[in-house]
Amino acid sequence: MPTSRKSKFFFFFAVIILFFILINLAKSWQQSHQVKNEMTDLQNQIQTLEKDNSNLKELVTYLNSNAYIEEKARVDLGLKKAGEKVVVVNDLPTDEISEANKNEEQKNLSNSQKWWKYFFK
Repeated sequence: MPTSRKSKFFFFFAVIILFFILINLAKSWQQSHQVKNEMTDLQNQIQTLEKDNSNLKELVTYLNSNAYIEEKARVDLGLKKAGEKVVVVNDLPTDEISEANKNEEQKNLSNSQKWWKYFFK
C-alpha cells in the first residue's frame, strides 16, 4: 500500500477511535451529572427529614410534659386545681339560635317583602 493510503487509513481509524472515546466521555459526564443531582436531592431530603425529626422530638417532649397533661386534664376531664373556680358557659340550643336569626331577618325586610313572605311562603 502506498503511504498516502496508509496515512488516510490511519487517519480514518484514529477519527473513529476518537469518536468512540468522545461518546464514552459524554456518557460518563452525563452519569456523573445525574449522580451529583441525585446526591443534592438526597441531601435536601435528609435536611427535611432531620427538621421533621427535630419537630417530632419537640412534640414528644411536650406531650410528656406536665403542662400538656395538666391541659388535657382541664379540658377533656374537667378537672381543676385546688382553689380554682370553674365556670361553665352553655351555648344556646340551635333552635333558639335559628329563631334569633329569623327575627333579625324579619327586621331587615321591607313591609311589602313581609306581606309577600306571609302569603306565599
